Order: sequence, then structure tokens, then C-alpha cells
Amino acid sequence: MPNPDSPLLAPDFVRDPHAGLERLRKEEPVLWDEALGWWFVTRYDDVKCFLSDPRLSKNSVHANDHTPSDPDTFIGRFESSSVLNQTPEGHRIWRSRVAAGFTPRAVRRMEQQVRDVVEEFAAPLREATGRIDILASFADPIPNTVIARIAGIPPFPGDESRFRGLAQDVLRRYVFFADEANIRRGDAALEELAEWILKLTEDRRTERREDLISDLIYNETEHPPMLDDEIMVFITSLISAGSETTTLGACHMLRHLFDHPDEFARVRSDQTLIPNAVREALRYDFGSLAAVTPRYALEDIELHGKIIRRGDSIMLSPASANRDDSVFPDPHRFDVTRDTREALTFGNGPHYCLGANLAMQELSFMLEAIIEFLPEDAVLAQVDEDWEQVGIMRRPLRMPIDLSS
Repeated sequence: MPNPDSPLLAPDFVRDPHAGLERLRKEEPVLWDEALGWWFVTRYDDVKCFLSDPRLSKNSVHANDHTPSDPDTFIGRFESSSVLNQTPEGHRIWRSRVAAGFTPRAVRRMEQQVRDVVEEFAAPLREATGRIDILASFADPIPNTVIARIAGIPPFPGDESRFRGLAQDVLRRYVFFADEANIRRGDAALEELAEWILKLTEDRRTERREDLISDLIYNETEHPPMLDDEIMVFITSLISAGSETTTLGACHMLRHLFDHPDEFARVRSDQTLIPNAVREALRYDFGSLAAVTPRYALEDIELHGKIIRRGDSIMLSPASANRDDSVFPDPHRFDVTRDTREALTFGNGPHYCLGANLAMQELSFMLEAIIEFLPEDAVLAQVDEDWEQVGIMRRPLRMPIDLSS
């Protein structure tokens, strides 16, 4: 259960953390949060180093307070087959096997699928008038539909909104300091998604198709193909993390552009800036204080006069690192022409996000469409009540836009 006494979970801090993060970078770059029992690391150089430091592991078995899941449950199977629990060599092999699903041919197929999905949801909005909820009608359904199309998942039994809800519930289960209700919903959602994907995997073993699940089964690398549970874990992770995080990225990108109308106008007038505008929006604020997956110390580590003990749990904060003025001049300025190559939004080193290129592709195509269907005098009409806090993450509940002022 999250500890409400933690300053990192205070609603005002999660809502607008950057002044507090700047203070931590200057005064206490390695913070021990007594209420949570976790370390919180905020400086760019430290975050970048720790993202690929072999003295740290993503495997929670190394945590002092680790409680193993029942291996006979879906959550136990999920965790035992997760790449997070691999050795460094196992992780290298796993990425090599997953690469079978991202060949040049597969990437070309995915690009067209992304364009088709974005167009599917953009088309009705070109005729819209009055007020729209761009979260419900555009930013929320697109990433989930994209993942479903590239993976080869047909419409979910019942309706697609159920599918999106399950994906969101799984991600919320793994957000830092999610409450017990979110954990229970996430476990149930994971079981439902896992059963569905395992059935699809079984089908693909008898009938190959042009989709990601088939690519993973019939890979042509030097390593054996992925097992059913490994495919289930990878596709479920892609559905939950890949869809919800891209939705968050789209919403925060749009919020930053509305908050900085001069920068929005620059992108409208020069659409070659779109990819960099996306990267800058993600650097500026992504809506989460820390990287999705924690790290655990494999040995004692000294950093800035503090001793991180073996088994201690560590949160790394790309949100803070991406505002570090030692790397990004005038870091609190939103600038769509900024050099964003050093941003740590997608991680660093061997654990760099596998879905980074897909997410960038989705967000860029979404921004292209937004520029087309949103009139220049459109107004974002959000208020604080349109947002919710889940652990250290802040996400919108709705995103109302008035199409003309």
C-alpha cells in the first residue's frame, strides 16, 4: 500500500514536480524516502549511468522485501518469463529473438498499419464541430489499436473499449506504489489478456500470418524461437506499456503545444519539426516521475556520500534528468527546435526501450493528423478535475477541446 506520508506521492508534487526536482538535483540528488523505503535518483549523469549499470538489476528477486508470486498463477508465469528477470546474457539473447519481429519488412508493414489506424480515427474528427474529447476519440484508442493490428490480435471479444481497459489496468498494476485496488484489477486483467494471447499463439502455430506473433514463432535467428509463455509476456507487455504510455505521451505532447502557442505555430508552419517536437514534448514532461521499472542494488554502491545497500530499491527519474541544466540549456523552456538527442525518455544502454521507434512513429503521425483537423483557434478546456494520479504517474481522464473560440 502506498505511504501517504511520502513527499514523492504528494498530489501537489506529482501535479507539478519540476521545482521540487530541481531542488533535489542541487541539494539531495540521491534521496532516501523513509516513508517508502526507496532511493530516488535525479541528476542526469547518475540516472544515465544507473540505467545501464551492471551493479543494478531489474529483477525484483534481488530486493530486500521481495515476495515471490505463486508460480501456478498467471502473474507468476508472467514474472518468471519476463525479460526483467533475465541475466545480462539471457537479456541479450531475448532481444535477439524479439528482433525477429522487427525486420525491415516487418517495420514497413507496421508503418503502414500505424498510418491506417491514425487515419481511421482522424477522419471523423475532420467533420467534428463544437467540443470533442480528444482523449476518448483519438489519443486513447489509437495506440491500443496499433498494437492489436501489428500483433495480429483481432477485435477483442465483446468490444475494443474492454481491450483498452484491460491494457490500462495491467500497466497501473505495475506503476510505482499502485494501491491494492489497482493491483487486484491488474492481476485480473493480466489473466484475461494472457489467456487470449496464448490462444492466438496456439492458432499461429498451425496457421502463420503476416503479424508480429507469427514473426516471433517462426524467427530465423541463431537462437530457438520464443516459447508460448515468452510470447504471451512480450505481447502483453507491449499491449499494456506500449499502448498506455503512448496515450500519455500524446496527451502531454498536446498539452505542451497548447500551453506554448508560439511553438505550436512553428510546428504548424514547418511540419519537418514534428519528430523533434514529439521528442521535446516527451523530454519536457511525460507525466511520470520515474522510469517504469525499478532497479535493485546487487552490491553496496556509494553515490554522493550516500551508501545504497545491497538489496535496496531504487527509482531513477528521467523526468528530472531531462530537466538537468548541465545537459539541457534553459531546461524549463519548451523549444521544438532543441537538440533532444541526449534525452533519457526511452532509457539508455542495453535496456533501451524496444518500442521507442514505434512510439515515435505513432506520435509523429498523430501530430500530423492533429495539425490537419484541429483549427488554429481551437482551445484546450481542461481543468484539474480532468486528471487522476496513479502512484507517481499523472494521466488525463478526459481532454476536452473546443474546436472554435
